[in-house]
Amino acid sequence: MPRNIQFGKMVERYMRLNKLTMKELGEKVGRGESTVSMWIANKSTPPMGIVQKLADLFGVTTDTMIYGDDCAEEIEIIFDDYFPLHYATNLSAGTLEELLNSEPDAVVYVPIKYQMMKKRLHAFKVNGTSMNNIFADGSIVVCEDVTSTMQLKDGTIVVVLVNGLATVKRLYVRDNQVTLLPDSTDKNYLPIVINTEDQEVQVAGRVIWHMNPDDISKNY
Repeated sequence: MPRNIQFGKMVERYMRLNKLTMKELGEKVGRGESTVSMWIANKSTPPMGIVQKLADLFGVTTDTMIYGDDCAEEIEIIFDDYFPLHYATNLSAGTLEELLNSEPDAVVYVPIKYQMMKKRLHAFKVNGTSMNNIFADGSIVVCEDVTSTMQLKDGTIVVVLVNGLATVKRLYVRDNQVTLLPDSTDKNYLPIVINTEDQEVQVAGRVIWHMNPDDISKNY
């Protein structure tokens, strides 16, 4: 019977066991962080020479690296220092009320220190790369309620609703003008400049914490 290739899963598992980041693992075998990410996502497989390096690094056989090991240790996740925050994954448009009060279909575990905050917290999934210097595509961001944009410093990262569409950007306010600035490696993303006399800008919250896709895949 053919054996299923488990290479991406094994790289992720042994990376976690050895407490390595994708960047650190890549450096150890002479590859970049993006290449390691592709391995984990099963979008590419390295030559056998690299598989051997990985196997030697993790103290396993190349067979285990490629096909997995049914007896490999699973990581038990302990959430004692976290609390659950439920959120909806399928909302990117609508009213502010719909955005904040939609029926949740997912949960993220947030560090317990944020539970003591007096303001209401919300979680949102980031779709796209307009903020990929800070948040990778697919990240979860957690934000707190904001009563007024005037209380926010220039450059604060917010979840904002513009013309019924939700986005995450850096916020700058000048009189009747709001500028939403991307923070991306892709320079095709341009600032969004809004005259608040013509368009309504609603801030859903100030981003205070986030979880990257790599961590999401480990814990959920």
